[in-house]
Amino acid sequence: MVQTLHGTLPPSADGGPTTGVGARERRTLGLISIGHFFSHYYGLVLPPLFPFLKAEFGVSYVQLGLAMTAYMLLGGVMQSPVGFLVDRIGPRTVLLFGLGLNACAALFMGLVGAYWALLALAVLAGMGNSVFHPADYAIINGSITEKKLGRAFSIHTFSGFLGGACAPVSILVLAQWTSWRTALVVAGLAGLLALAAMTWRRALLTGESPSASADDAARRAADGASAPLTSIRLLLSLPVLLFLLFFIFYGMASGGLIAFIVAGLVGLHGISLEVANSALSGHLFGVVGGILVAGLIAERFPRHMVTATAAMLLAATASALPIVAPGAGFVLVALMVLSGIGLGAVLPARDLMLRALTPPGQIGKVFGFVFVGYSLGVSGAPVLFGWFLDNEKPALVFVFAGIFVVLALMAAAIAHRTTPARNSSSLSASAA
Repeated sequence: MVQTLHGTLPPSADGGPTTGVGARERRTLGLISIGHFFSHYYGLVLPPLFPFLKAEFGVSYVQLGLAMTAYMLLGGVMQSPVGFLVDRIGPRTVLLFGLGLNACAALFMGLVGAYWALLALAVLAGMGNSVFHPADYAIINGSITEKKLGRAFSIHTFSGFLGGACAPVSILVLAQWTSWRTALVVAGLAGLLALAAMTWRRALLTGESPSASADDAARRAADGASAPLTSIRLLLSLPVLLFLLFFIFYGMASGGLIAFIVAGLVGLHGISLEVANSALSGHLFGVVGGILVAGLIAERFPRHMVTATAAMLLAATASALPIVAPGAGFVLVALMVLSGIGLGAVLPARDLMLRALTPPGQIGKVFGFVFVGYSLGVSGAPVLFGWFLDNEKPALVFVFAGIFVVLALMAAAIAHRTTPARNSSSLSASAA
């Protein structure tokens, strides 16, 4: 058997206890990364189709925006109760059900004949989308060996951002070649194919060993340590609440920049839309690149707070510099790329620090709870940053993006300092 910090990996797919462990880990990570790809993909299939949907149903953009709000907010808020469910019944069933619900909702969106039906399906899709972070992180924690977690978190996060980047282009091309209805049906069928593959290899989608929590509790009792926190006390503990704040501030910075880099740079420097859109694309690709590079760093450099600090300082500085930088297009594009790299590079370190404060058997509920903060931040950012632009203050878009990054860094630093050190006996057991 091969042990992770929180439990024992099951035998490899070919029945051997140690042979093929690396291959098993790669297959497991590949499966959940496919699901995470579609999680982000389905979150962005509707906006490119808004002109088609507006003409089809005779509704306003506000009403169409309500469908997206229902999807994003419900999917975000539901992550916390889903996390409890993951820890109670295991991540596999929850993950497969969520992906199936999301894919079926997207498919039926292409068949509806009324706006109210589209809105109802957006609600169902949001419920399906709520499963991915709690379930995926529970599977990673239970299936990937300790030394490979940095890379695993990085690849998992990368797959989601890749899905979000692919959605607008692919769905719009399909809609232009065929129709918006066909585009949504094809998107739904693609998700169902992914679900079929994940169901076929469902034995790989295991969470922590059921005995992990009991073993940890026994060790604590033998050492005279206090009993583990109850679920509610855990979520209301200072480190977890500070990480919730981190996710809110990070979501405000990231969501505000993605929504308003283009309008902000045009208003601030009068550059062309083409250059401003290049800055946005550069920022998004910077995030993806930062995630991959930082995942490799996390494996070799275990001081994750140092990595997170460097990444966040880079993001804060590059985000705010457009207010004083020359209006040359290449300078602004470079700054937005650096901002994206910083925002992406913090994510593997963030995941590993959050995991460090989570007791065995509690991964689903903790990750589900704090990711609610990201949804709140992303949802709230357009209101604040849009107000800046409505009042002709585009510089504040970049000033406050930098401020929110700094606030996120402060929350993570305090959470890190208040996180108890891991139980030394647990570490020793994992190396056995």
